Amino acid sequence: MEHVGQYLTGLPEERIAKYPLMAAKSREAVHNSQTQEAIEIYMAVATAWETMAVELQHAEEARSRLLGQSPMQQQASVPDR
Repeated sequence: MEHVGQYLTGLPEERIAKYPLMAAKSREAVHNSQTQEAIEIYMAVATAWETMAVELQHAEEARSRLLGQSPMQQQASVPDR
C-alpha cells in the first residue's frame, strides 16, 4: 500500500475525496489476499478510511454551519494554491 501520510495532508475537501479512494484500494486488495487474516485486515482498513471520510465530512458541515456559510461559499473563500 502507498504511504499513508500523503493522504493526511491538504484541505479537508481534498481529504474527504481521497479517503474513499483509499478505502476502495483496500477493498481491491481483499481480492488478492491469500489468507482470511489478510482479508479481515484490509476490510478493517477500508472501513476505517470510510469512517474517517464521513467524520471529516460531518465536521466540515458543522464548521460551515458555525461560520454561517454554505459549503459552496466556504470553497469559494479558500484561496487557490
